[in-house]
Amino acid sequence: MSASQNAGGAQRTQSPTPNLATPKQSAAPVDQLDISSAASGVNRLEGAIAGGGEIRVDRVADLRRQIASGNYDTPEKMDAALERMLDQFA
Repeated sequence: MSASQNAGGAQRTQSPTPNLATPKQSAAPVDQLDISSAASGVNRLEGAIAGGGEIRVDRVADLRRQIASGNYDTPEKMDAALERMLDQFA
């Protein structure tokens, strides 16, 4: 007796089940665009310039050098920044 027959001689048929493990393919391909953080930064800079903001490239380079060398955060500069901030709330 085969596995598809029971003791009474009747045959049992099994309907094919859909394969749920196979993902369905979409009709149209999907496009994807990944923008790096550098490109995103460029877009922000372009927006600042277009909005009337002025970026002084020489000043930015000087500040980056100071920060990299550890000379930017001096106590005098921190005191001056604190005074300016407190003046805004006074």
